[in-house]
Formats: sequence, C-alpha cells, structure tokens
Amino acid sequence: MTTERPQGFQGYHRRHDWQEDPELTHIDRGTECGEYLRRYWHPVAMTDEVTGLPLLVKVLGEELVLFKDKSGEFGLLHKHCSHRGASLEFGIVADHGIICCYHGWHYAVDGTLIRAGSERQNGPICKKVVHGAYPVIEKDGLVFAYLGPFKSKPPFPVFDTQADSGVEKVPFSLSTPCNWLQIYENTQDPVHVVHLHSNVSGIQFGVASGLDQIIEYQDSPLGMINIQTREVGGFIWSRTVESILPNANQTGAIWEEADSEKFFQRSSVLRWVVPVDNTSTRTIGWRYLSSELDPGNQGNRSHIGKESIDFIGQTATERSHEEAQRHPGDYEAQVSQGPIAMHDRENLASSDAGVARLRRLLRRRVTELQEGHEPPRQAEREGEIVSTYTQDTVFLASFSSDQQRAFGQTVANTVIRSGDRSPDERVLMVKQACETFARRS
Repeated sequence: MTTERPQGFQGYHRRHDWQEDPELTHIDRGTECGEYLRRYWHPVAMTDEVTGLPLLVKVLGEELVLFKDKSGEFGLLHKHCSHRGASLEFGIVADHGIICCYHGWHYAVDGTLIRAGSERQNGPICKKVVHGAYPVIEKDGLVFAYLGPFKSKPPFPVFDTQADSGVEKVPFSLSTPCNWLQIYENTQDPVHVVHLHSNVSGIQFGVASGLDQIIEYQDSPLGMINIQTREVGGFIWSRTVESILPNANQTGAIWEEADSEKFFQRSSVLRWVVPVDNTSTRTIGWRYLSSELDPGNQGNRSHIGKESIDFIGQTATERSHEEAQRHPGDYEAQVSQGPIAMHDRENLASSDAGVARLRRLLRRRVTELQEGHEPPRQAEREGEIVSTYTQDTVFLASFSSDQQRAFGQTVANTVIRSGDRSPDERVLMVKQACETFARRS
C-alpha cells in the first residue's frame, strides 16, 4: 500500500466520462426505480393549492391534473383528454368529476366517462373509453396519490407522529432542481451537520448539533436509522433519525440544545422527497410545532408553506447568491452536485457509511421488485397507526466514548423494540433503559 501522496495538477488527465446510476435515479414509468416508487402513496400537493380551478402537477415524470369536484371528491387525471388531447388543466370542475373544455367529454374521478360531449348518453363510446386516473386521499392539508398498478395499491399509512395531538401540523412544499436521491440520501448523512451546518456556515441548527458525535447505522422496520450520540455539558444526547423507504424521512427538533433531560421526544418534520422528473424534486410534508420541540420559540409558522420553511438553507430564493456562497445550506450542497449526481465520480469514505447503506437498501428493494417480489407495505390495513423510530433522548450522565456508543445503541434498540407499545409506554421504556444502563456502567 503506497503512503505517498499522488501528484497534483491532474485536471486534464481526470476522467470526464462519468456514468449515471439509472437504477436508482431514473423514475419514469417502466424504469426500475420508477416502478418501485409507484408501489407507495406520495403527497402531490398541499390542499390549499387545490382551488376551484384544476391544478397542473407533475409527479414521477407524469403530467397530471388535480382537482376537487363540487361534491368534495379529489381527482387526479392524465393531463390530455382521451378524445383529442386538449389539456384538462382548462377543464370545468363539475358536481362530479371534470369536463374537458374542448368537446365536453365528462370524466369521473376514477377516469370513467360519464358523457362523451355531443355523443348519445350512455352510448358505446362511454363503455369503451377509460381515461387515466389515480386514487387520491386528502390528509391534514396534504393531497396524496398512488400512481402504481391498482391491484397492488397498499393501505394508506398513517404514521404515529401524525396522530400526535400535542403538535400542530403545518404543511409545506419545496421545489429543488436536482434528482430526488441526492436530496433523500442527505437524511442518512449526519456527518454533514458538523461541517456544513456548523463549521462552514456557522451554527444553523443549534450549538449542540455541531459537536462531535458517535454515529452508528442500523435497519429499522420501515427502512433505516442513524444513531447520533454526543456529550453536551453534563448530558448524553442520543438522536435517531429515520429514513422510511422509499422516500420519507423524519428528524428531531430543529434547534435541539440537549440542556435538559427528555426521553423519546418525537419528530419536528415528516416529509416525502417526491421526484417530479429525473432532474427536479418536490419535498412535501409537515412541520410539527410544539413548545416541547421548540422551547426557545425559534420556529415561525408564517414562514412555512409553498416554497418556504422556517429553517435556513432549503430554497433558492431565501437569500442572495453571495450570502449562499458565504453560508451555504442543504439546497446549495445538493443542487450543486448537478442535475443528477454521478455516483461513478464519487470517492466514498468511511463517513459515507449511511449514504452507502441507504443506496444498498433501495437497490435491494428495486431488484426484488424486478424479480417479481412486491416491496414491503408501510401499513397492513387501512386506518392502522404505523410506528416510527425518530426521537431524541437526553440523559443526565457522563460516559466514556465506548460507553456513549453502547448507550446510543441501547436507546435505539429500545426504540425499535417498543414499536408495538403506546407513546407513553415507549417513553417509559426508553427512560428505564437509560437508568438501567447507567446503573450497570
């Protein structure tokens, strides 16, 4: 093994024929990852965006028209009318369904043809034509759709943090001009928090987040978690951050300072990283607001919504280009990788273990579907509350580095093992696990 540093000034001799990783980055219908993503529900818009007029949306490479008819039902139909291709973006929202502006073809929300304009009522054309349509569900200010084969439609999942009555759920929707994966894999890159959000740009998410941490990764029932353990003053802070496959994520309190004991404090964000097409993405979800998650009242509800959120570095328009250069955030780091990050160009290191693990998990699920095995469902039945595994625990103690690592694993294992318990029981189980660990250390 050579110990000499390579010679510099190699710009001319570097490779320039880098290859994409289409298995994970291409999402059109018929592509490997596109088919995998289509087996799940995705948010496609905020409810407030759906007014009395049809809304043109693009999801997973498909141009679609979203509307709410006068009976209150949501519809998501292919953009171009099945008659002669006029856009249903200019359609007339009816008591039931939508009517094409060109020749009056009238579609129900399931795409069946109610009436073909000037054709005879219940004529043969109505028994022949079915327009492209997808199932839609509205939940707490977000509109979700399922774009896969209807026979494979899974139950709509409700995650446990959504059912928490102690938080306010505020919808948001952010667009980013790059491939979905370079945004999503950031959820399993906790190392960047120390560098990008602390050392480089100054403290963006709390002083405690910038401290050195011990990091572990493990699979969870819904995907994977990273386990971050830090010593903060006289406390040990253990955070678990979850990636819910295929493209959802939760993280803990944005401005956590770990200056008081807490056990199994839940998420401040639940979001889905939804591909618009191969080179653009929409991140849609809820900011969770409460005094427990934000005791310093640093969040700002009025800054959360369409193309806006109340923490720094997530959009193109919130700061000048010069300020973004001086204090870059997630947006700059992710978009500057290019429209589609070239994995062939990368030199992954030990600090990229979480990113590599997430890619392996996704690739395994994509491959399994190609081999004929449907991916795991997030919920087994309609109305089921699905346990999740993001949390913050802060414990008054002083441990060595090895003990901190073991403590973080103890907390994470307890969090996963408690998935079938109530929220209060999970808090108690984590607290007891911390106290037992301290007695035995």
